Amino acid sequence: MTAATKGQISHEIGADGIVSLRVRAGDIRIRAVEGDAFRVRDVDGNDLASRFSVELGEGSASLLDGTEGAGDRSSSRGTSADLEVELPPRTTLVVETVSAEITGDGLVGEQRYQTTSGDITLRRASGSIVIEAISGDLDIRAAGESQVTARTVSGDVELRAGTLRALEVSTTSGDVAIAGRLAGTGPFAIETVSGDARLAPAGDVRIEMATMSGDLHSELEGHIEGARGHRTLSIGGTGPLVTFRSMSGDLNVVRPVAVAAPAALGRPAPPPRPARPAPPAASESRAPEGEQMNDGDAASVEVGTAPRNGAIAAAYEDARLGVLRALERGEIDVIEAERRFAALDGGEPLPEPTDEPDPADETTRVPVMEFDDD
Repeated sequence: MTAATKGQISHEIGADGIVSLRVRAGDIRIRAVEGDAFRVRDVDGNDLASRFSVELGEGSASLLDGTEGAGDRSSSRGTSADLEVELPPRTTLVVETVSAEITGDGLVGEQRYQTTSGDITLRRASGSIVIEAISGDLDIRAAGESQVTARTVSGDVELRAGTLRALEVSTTSGDVAIAGRLAGTGPFAIETVSGDARLAPAGDVRIEMATMSGDLHSELEGHIEGARGHRTLSIGGTGPLVTFRSMSGDLNVVRPVAVAAPAALGRPAPPPRPARPAPPAASESRAPEGEQMNDGDAASVEVGTAPRNGAIAAAYEDARLGVLRALERGEIDVIEAERRFAALDGGEPLPEPTDEPDPADETTRVPVMEFDDD
């Protein structure tokens, strides 16, 4: 059954439907709810049909921002939108944005997100999660069993999970923070160019680290072998293998602690994250290594002075990716790559633009792992 008004659409897609959202800019707040319906509402009451291409099929729904096929309605498309979305927990979800902020709560189906500069915040998530971002920060709280793949150029990645069956995280200049139980065949891999990583594993684990100038530090009991630049760490007798690759980043292994299990499905989505202050100047010191890591801390880590205004930001990210590709092809060495990154980051910063898992399945209700830096 389908129902539509000027600012709201409701369409039954079933418990395992497919939803695709493409929104150029604004805010997208997605919440899993019981039932078979997909619902989307424009908070400002704008006409959804005039702003998006809406396609509703059997077991599927899509809301696509763009001008193709818009006719005389194209002037209203491509603008910022503030959307609230409700869908069944196991929905397969695809979200594409340029600069929209994305918030998700209680999603346990297959999920794929793609963004250029918007942040992504997920709560009570599980299942397969794939994220690709240019400069957005990623903040994920996963419950149950999850497989997470995240790739970002300059954004930070923070993931706190129950059980991770697979983990692949890569970033150019952002920092990475991972906490959770690693189980299964993986793979489990963390890669950075200049960002540091913090890992809080719950249970046994083996770590292989390869870096040009970074180092490995651990506050857990374990056996460390190798020299600076290539080290291994074994915690416990057996455990999955975690690989860490970086040009200059450090890997810090810290203690995890369990926090409360996720609340029942239907809990309201978290409010939008407040706007962050400008990053501190290079002369300002970072938070002490031993400070407790709370919500939002990863997003406040200093990650350089990448410009974020339109075409210049895109050109900057293209230049960084070009350096990485040249390094991978063997056209330049690590020293030359570091020199080029330093040249890209050495200019004056540009101003900002003006303009749960199923609650009936108690076997998946495992605690989320938190960082413990005491």
